[in-house]
Amino acid sequence: MNLIRHAKILLPFFRRRWLLYVAGIVVLIVVDLLQLIIPRLVGRAIDMLAAGDFGLGRILLAITAVAVATALLRYLYREFIMGTTRHLEFFLREKLFSHALRLPLAYFDRYGPGKIMALTINDITAVRVAVGLGIMLTVDAVIMGLASLLIMAKVINWQLTWQAVSPLPFILLAATRMGRSVHESFKNVQEKFSQLTEFTQETFGGMRVIKGFAAENVAVDRFTVVSRENVAANIRMAKLQAAYVPLTHTAPMFCYAIALFSGGGLIIAGRLSVGDLAAFLGYLGLIIWPVMGLGYLINIVQRGSASLARLDALMTEEPYEGELPAAGEHLGVAPIDVRDLTFSYPTTTVPSLKNLTLTIPAGAVIGIVGRTGAGKSTLLKLLLRLYDPPQDTIIVGGREIHGIDFLTLRQSIGYVPQDGLLFSKPISENIAFDRERSREEILDAASLAAVREDIDIKPFGFGTVLGEKGRRLSGGQQQRVAIARALVKQPGILLLDDVFASLDYQTQTELLANIKKFSGGRTTLIVSQRVAAVKDADFVVVLEAGSIAEQGTHAALVASGGLYHKLYEQQLLTGEA
Repeated sequence: MNLIRHAKILLPFFRRRWLLYVAGIVVLIVVDLLQLIIPRLVGRAIDMLAAGDFGLGRILLAITAVAVATALLRYLYREFIMGTTRHLEFFLREKLFSHALRLPLAYFDRYGPGKIMALTINDITAVRVAVGLGIMLTVDAVIMGLASLLIMAKVINWQLTWQAVSPLPFILLAATRMGRSVHESFKNVQEKFSQLTEFTQETFGGMRVIKGFAAENVAVDRFTVVSRENVAANIRMAKLQAAYVPLTHTAPMFCYAIALFSGGGLIIAGRLSVGDLAAFLGYLGLIIWPVMGLGYLINIVQRGSASLARLDALMTEEPYEGELPAAGEHLGVAPIDVRDLTFSYPTTTVPSLKNLTLTIPAGAVIGIVGRTGAGKSTLLKLLLRLYDPPQDTIIVGGREIHGIDFLTLRQSIGYVPQDGLLFSKPISENIAFDRERSREEILDAASLAAVREDIDIKPFGFGTVLGEKGRRLSGGQQQRVAIARALVKQPGILLLDDVFASLDYQTQTELLANIKKFSGGRTTLIVSQRVAAVKDADFVVVLEAGSIAEQGTHAALVASGGLYHKLYEQQLLTGEA
């Protein structure tokens, strides 16, 4: 029942491609029925030889014809079924990737990327194998098993039939019960693989830190712990699979022993011919071989079922953003009103922002400063709706933020996060990013971000392909390319989240002058730890523990002797102010 409930995510695919898949199953059934002819022909040939009749030409011709037809039809059903499941694999990966992109950031805060990577690589493959090879083995077992049983009972000898197959129900019952343990074991294996994947990705993503601390041995020790857990889960799985071999391969041999003993007695009594016994053993083999492969079949089905449940669990996660419209409007330069905003992240109970009220006029340049953890970055994330703010707490351009579709909101905002993540693509594509841009637009944005000269001296210039997360650039260069990516949009609202932390004083001064020129007439929020970055803003907001501690112009705040004044004095001593 659970399998049927989880299988609903496959329905949209099979509504479009059911015909070829069903045709493959039909051809498979025809192949199974053709195979039922062979044992009967072999039995007849043996009886003819026993009677001294050596005219086997017609029988040999019939066996050859059946073999050729079976070979051709086998190619067809594999082409139809396995080909369809490859398209299913593509469908599921595309659906999973698209859905994951619309999940809330809170989901990734809980699970990280490792789980989605495991689903994309391992689980979708397991579902494909279950729907492809699994269905083929199931049809083989059902069609050949039932048809062989019917022929053995009706045509050859019903008493010999029930005696020979009597052990099979007990084997099937034991294998089915073990299958439940396989299901849970495989689910655990996939979870451990997710953890291993996430740890490995995180480790190699942080190689600079690891090498900087000479922590290679620590990383190896931690990897060993995670890897041992993965191995332990796989060993438990292997032990369960190993139990299938004696159960599904050795136990069915009792069926042959019973058939030979009882069949031999019937031949001696003159109630069964040698050819009939040979045919009977052939049909018994058609029943037993699927049983011998039952462990493998149950393993495939249980793996596919476990993976399908994991995929369904992700696909039923409520998408935060819904379907994005094909095109959004542009908000332009807009005022921002924050009204009594209190917000806590899903993973904590302590509010990051408390009763925050702030009015930002259209076209104003606002500086936001405060200690680490004061809620500065949180405010910018809520303005982008990367996390969902409470209703009626944020008004943008006179509209409640929930009434603005995500595409319109985010295309109207230029956002530079603290990490300034870049992608393993040419620098020009990193700047253009979400759409085609002219070379002039890219160069102008790079000039405004004070990074053009740094790029021009590289052998391939703007065509330089960056490594993962922009590793071929320094931290300051990465940050400025990320700024260029926001500026090239010509947004009406610009959000800069502590973008000066990796810059030297001279570069910061140049960049601030460029941003001041660019932001003229644009609503701009500059989050920074450095007073120098916000001193020319129209007014500065000082956050402390999620609330506004003070606000005003740079001069007024310095003169007030409050938190901003202390921060200013500290930075005067270090030369940052």
